[in-house]
Amino acid sequence: MAALPPLPGTGWTARERAEIDRLEAYCRDLGHSGLECTYTDAGDPYCVVYGEHPDTVVLHIARIDRRYVVDAPGRARSVTVPTIEVAIDIAITQLTLLA
Repeated sequence: MAALPPLPGTGWTARERAEIDRLEAYCRDLGHSGLECTYTDAGDPYCVVYGEHPDTVVLHIARIDRRYVVDAPGRARSVTVPTIEVAIDIAITQLTLLA
């Protein structure tokens, strides 16, 4: 059984960071300009994937209220899932479709 995500206001765990590293490596392979991780004012972590140019956001992933949200511009709505592994898989699928 998967562990619950951390409480709101806490940073990425080592397990989450390993999954984000997997996403970052995939982004590099696609030629995206980068992946930046930071925190909301409430202290919740999120990452932004940039396109070929640093001012073009192609994907956003965040942990909000112990759930993971994946959003890409142009999607009708964001996707919310219970685990970081599923969120990263969805993010990689979205990036593949956008490539």
